[in-house]
Amino acid sequence: MSLQMLGMVRRPSRQAGMTLIEILVTVLVLAVGLLGMASLTVGSLKNNQGAFLRTQATILAYDMADRMKSNTAEAISGSYDGATTTASLTAPSCIASGCSGADRVAADIFAWKQQIEGANGNMAMLPGGEGAISGAGASGAGGTTAAGNVFTITITWREDRWDETQGSMSTENQQTVVEFTL
Repeated sequence: MSLQMLGMVRRPSRQAGMTLIEILVTVLVLAVGLLGMASLTVGSLKNNQGAFLRTQATILAYDMADRMKSNTAEAISGSYDGATTTASLTAPSCIASGCSGADRVAADIFAWKQQIEGANGNMAMLPGGEGAISGAGASGAGGTTAAGNVFTITITWREDRWDETQGSMSTENQQTVVEFTL
């Protein structure tokens, strides 16, 4: 009887593993995928940092707006108008003993400057941050509030951004503007 009849046909041996070329192609595909994921992660971190800075600027602007709302008489009389954090300020002496309305303006602006610039060893909320206040600040007849006392709080800071035209990082001024009415 022949082997063929017994069902024992001799077949050629088959490969039982991966070749080196297949392994190298797999590693190459995996490396390209991991580099893509790393690039996406770095991009998302940069976007998150920008969002964080915009949030901080908004919080600082609304903080000053709330300070002005709590000292409405001085805000409407124009005491806050033209205030900036770039000016040299000293701590008001009334902070420990309680401030009058006019002294409260100096204390508010001083505290705001410290928050934005990170004075007295505090961490700066915004890199290169500056704040400015402008507004109507006019009283109506008899010291009453005139309609439309609109105030604008502007916060400016420096942020690194990728410049497509130059193909490099550049530092640009960013700005948040909050407008409100007393």
